[in-house]
Amino acid sequence: MNDHILKKISQIIIDSARKNETIEYNQISKQLGGAILPIRLNEPLGEISFRCIKHGFPPLSSIVVSHDTGFPGEGFFTWVAAKMGHPDLAPSKWDDFYSEQKNRVFNCGDWDSFIDQAFSSKKGTGKVANNVDLNKILASKGYLQGEQTQYYILTVKAFYENQQKGPYKYHVVVLEGDRILIQSTIEDNEKKQLLTPAKRKGIQLLLNYDSGIVFEEIKMMHYKPDRKGTELWEKEPSNSLNELILEERSLMLQQLSEEDIDSEKAQEESYYKDGKAIQYYGTRYERNPFNRGKAIAIHGVTCKACGFNFEEVYGERGKDFIEVHHIQPLYVLSEELEINPEYDLVPVCSNCHRMIHRKKDKILSIQELKDFIKKTPQ
Repeated sequence: MNDHILKKISQIIIDSARKNETIEYNQISKQLGGAILPIRLNEPLGEISFRCIKHGFPPLSSIVVSHDTGFPGEGFFTWVAAKMGHPDLAPSKWDDFYSEQKNRVFNCGDWDSFIDQAFSSKKGTGKVANNVDLNKILASKGYLQGEQTQYYILTVKAFYENQQKGPYKYHVVVLEGDRILIQSTIEDNEKKQLLTPAKRKGIQLLLNYDSGIVFEEIKMMHYKPDRKGTELWEKEPSNSLNELILEERSLMLQQLSEEDIDSEKAQEESYYKDGKAIQYYGTRYERNPFNRGKAIAIHGVTCKACGFNFEEVYGERGKDFIEVHHIQPLYVLSEELEINPEYDLVPVCSNCHRMIHRKKDKILSIQELKDFIKKTPQ
């Protein structure tokens, strides 16, 4: 993409940011004289946001929104979020992420510096010096000290203490042996005290990769280019590393529990705001005894996803027990539907039913759940 066009788009967005206003895709296209259609703006916006993140600025694409939804495109919550250290941002967190980044863009008062740094044609003219070469540091394998472990979490300080102006950055790298699994960065335009956030980010990334990992399989190493003495790497003490892992695992489980509860609530009409017609998957028709009886009479009491039968496992207590799943989405404020139990309802066991609804923004079909079951080692 031509730098001249990228700079022009950046300046258009910055003009809106300075007025604390979002801007729509079609408005950018119009100001470009139609040179780029609204549907083709995703690529340049991605590149602009990448440069923002690289130079320590909030992503400008966070204030570029769709006319229909009032939100940025999906790529902002997936690709851009991943570049900022959120590789698997849950849809339930999208609103908060969007609000946070939008406010950061509105509150940033140094966009002229971004233009200078991101589109300067002269090497070495940037206002921030950074001589830390991450690839060279990793290639030296100085982190391989003492007994080796399966996983390494590395934090690499990418600035010197005498640096007077941000952005200040730590690289966070997760390795299996010497193979890079995940990379991220922690940045701040004002604060230099980023080591603790970098530690936590590394643990989060590793737990997201393998939630069942044990403490003994991990070593955390910290690199500082201006550390006194000849040794630039320092090992995180085992006791503090263990405490950090326990804390982050507890927070992760708490977040998962909150998301699970939220998904359960999302099956009820009362979860949604009054007056908003929205598609959702609910329990209104699943709980109707007439519908349940008809569905069971037609389909039987064996789970259509995994084949589980309650009577076979629990005997008389489980006889004729099964849950039913309504396979079509409902609409809040819609008229009552006429349900055909043969085609609209399907029997599933409690486990499968919960897995179908676990992610409120991604309800699984019976076939999709079957595919998950097939892929999982027995």
